[in-house]
Amino acid sequence: MKIGLAALSFKTKDIPYNQNKMIETLKKYSAQADLLVFGESFLQGFQSLSWNYQIDEKIALSLDDEIIQSLRAACKEYGIGLSFGFLGKEKQEIFSGQLTLDDMGKVINLFKRVSVGWKETEADKDKRYVEGEGFHAFTYKGLDLAVGICGDFWYEENIQAINKLDKDLVLWPVYTDYNPKAWNETIKYEYAEQARLIGSKVFYVNSVCYDIQGEDVAKGGAVYFKTGLIEKELPSGSEGVLIVEI
Repeated sequence: MKIGLAALSFKTKDIPYNQNKMIETLKKYSAQADLLVFGESFLQGFQSLSWNYQIDEKIALSLDDEIIQSLRAACKEYGIGLSFGFLGKEKQEIFSGQLTLDDMGKVINLFKRVSVGWKETEADKDKRYVEGEGFHAFTYKGLDLAVGICGDFWYEENIQAINKLDKDLVLWPVYTDYNPKAWNETIKYEYAEQARLIGSKVFYVNSVCYDIQGEDVAKGGAVYFKTGLIEKELPSGSEGVLIVEI
């Protein structure tokens, strides 16, 4: 299977732009990859929530939303799978999720981030902003996959939980705001060590954010970790799609 790690840019709160970015990337890489993976909260942008529920419930999307349906249709049209981060809504609950679609547009997995780092402290009192309850595996193209989002793999109990799964590879979509030089020279090795603890082939992908000024925004980067070693990478600091065949 060929996996494309899409370290590409989104626009915060511009869902149509981000939606079209994913569809165009599916079209472009339909003959080069079996699955494209985008970063955490890519569909809406990581900093899209206000922590005012009346506002945020209009930003979060349910699985039957027409935007999700259009992405499913694009997967089927171009014959390629898609895994992407989004701010989801289920009944009254809002969560940070990673939705994976197969090459026929079928929903094959919905993972909800289990660690709390996706939300600001003011949301802690509102029980409608929720985390997932655990990890699970699913199958695509004959391989067993699991997912963890960003900070999930910095908790020992989560490492132990995911290591109980039978899996061939792990998707690790993130939103991180490290300085590119620091990431490329040192920090990526800290992530390599966490990937080693997971004990599987690990696919890390970060987004790029241009529309918010400042240093604390995502600057890209993608890595294929194998037994804690960097097998293939796309450096932080620019956009691109890293293709890995396993």
